[in-house]
Amino acid sequence: MGSNVIVSTEVEVNKAILVNQGNIFAPAYPKSIRELTGDYSIFQMNGTLHRNMHALIISFFRSPHLKARITSHIELSVKHCLLTWKDATPQNPIYIQDQVKMITFPVLVKVLMSVSGDEELELLRKDFQEFFKGFLNCVPIKFPGTTLYKSLKAKERMVKMVKRIMEERMHKNTSRSDEENDMMDVMLKHEWNPKPTLEMMCSNIVELITPGEETVPSAMTIAIFFLSNSPLALSKLREENMELKRHKSSTDNKYAWTDYMS
Repeated sequence: MGSNVIVSTEVEVNKAILVNQGNIFAPAYPKSIRELTGDYSIFQMNGTLHRNMHALIISFFRSPHLKARITSHIELSVKHCLLTWKDATPQNPIYIQDQVKMITFPVLVKVLMSVSGDEELELLRKDFQEFFKGFLNCVPIKFPGTTLYKSLKAKERMVKMVKRIMEERMHKNTSRSDEENDMMDVMLKHEWNPKPTLEMMCSNIVELITPGEETVPSAMTIAIFFLSNSPLALSKLREENMELKRHKSSTDNKYAWTDYMS
């Protein structure tokens, strides 16, 4: 990383650092990451605004309203993806990490800003993939043709799209129904103190897509790798899921958040 690094595996030390973030300790990232996240990112905010933004995001993702809606989005996305698996052969294998990205990305974008149109979704996906390349071993050199330059341009395009959607909602000045509520609505309706700029909100919505592109797919790929080497665990997991499927079929109930968590 070009500087001295201390690695801590002590829970108490890590807790003390995280609790005092913004006071004794401040987040620091390599230069290329700072360029990509920008001054408006939650990764670079400190103090009251950081705490408010963080609390708002966490409360939204834990809200019963979101949990009631998100399972249907997940189910539709999974079914759509599984339909493409019928053509799999040894010569045309299924790459799990890529497939999970195909499932999680549209769900997260829907939850964040209710974008579901194929054209807009595909533009966002391509730009986000280009943007994320800048986080991986990126040399902090910014001129046309470099990874960092391409990543920054991709982020500009995404923020521009998010800003357009946000401005349209602000211009309408009408309350959207609870059924359509998303992270963008929550940010616009929240009583901020201090209030973030429009650019701050747009930038953070873009960065919240990151779990759909990398975190969850990586975890799922590792889980499937270990399950494939543990026949007993795999058989128990399969039976548990088939029992849930039988129960849902007999009661004609839709999948709920509690089913997802179980």
